[in-house]
Amino acid sequence: CTIEYDMLVILSMLQGTSSKENLGNGLLLTCQAAQSRIVAEAKTERRFNINNFDSGSGVEDIVRQEISKLLPDRYLVDSGVINDHKGRTAGECDIVVRNGIWCPVVKLGATPESRRLHFPIESVYAVSEIKQTLGLLELDAAMEKLVKVSRLMREDNPYGHITENQHIQNFDRESYILNPLHTAIISTDLQRGTVFQDIVSRFGKINALLDRKEMVTLLCVLGHGAAWYRVKGDNSNNATFMWDRDKYLQLNICEQEIEKENTFYRFFIHLAGHLHRSVLCTVNIEDNYGGSYPECRIEDYENAAYNLKVSRRTV
Repeated sequence: CTIEYDMLVILSMLQGTSSKENLGNGLLLTCQAAQSRIVAEAKTERRFNINNFDSGSGVEDIVRQEISKLLPDRYLVDSGVINDHKGRTAGECDIVVRNGIWCPVVKLGATPESRRLHFPIESVYAVSEIKQTLGLLELDAAMEKLVKVSRLMREDNPYGHITENQHIQNFDRESYILNPLHTAIISTDLQRGTVFQDIVSRFGKINALLDRKEMVTLLCVLGHGAAWYRVKGDNSNNATFMWDRDKYLQLNICEQEIEKENTFYRFFIHLAGHLHRSVLCTVNIEDNYGGSYPECRIEDYENAAYNLKVSRRTV
């Protein structure tokens, strides 16, 4: 059963280490166990798929589940369609990490189980595409989807907008924003005959053709490695796309043996760091997606009691 399998995975990771070391690396071990569950589910799905290179809904479901279990409750992890207030859409996305506290759903599904929820782009922190096995064609399709999402109309949130409903203009800094979109491709394996370096090379070359706001920020192939961007000469592990938008970026590639069992952990810490820094621009979402108001008739009661203390000069 699933519980017994999870226990075996965790126990195998704990062997040969002290309890103090295990507690200190708790998040890492949790992510390693999550990666093992995802990879195992992907192998099962491939046995049932007629076309082994399709992304199975079961794999998408388990990846969303693992992310949702790890993230704080303020973040919702869904699949659904992303729209902007101009009426454009990027279609249905595998993983949408969104704000469910400040932002409404634009269109609910036909039933509570429906996957066809529509979300405003302003409510989205991060979008990821899931592939069971990744080849060059699958990479192209995933990047095309994520670039479409990035090109939806989405206003930059200035640096002084410290919470969703509080903007202190004195804190604003030129070219600094708080709501860049985090985009990622996650695959549970490589397509047969595909080399990880070939995938990374194509990933880098496609991004090199895109503007900073359109780039796909992270590539993770579980069990193989990851690639992401960092600022040249900066000690930080990765670019934030918030306060380094005018800095020179370099593609960072990690495929050492130790990285192979930590790829999901790499994805999660990048996502969690982005969420921790982000504040969305949720102002006027209801108005922007609700349509215009009809013209109304006005009646004026000059001697109304509620207006007796109002100065005539203010009217």
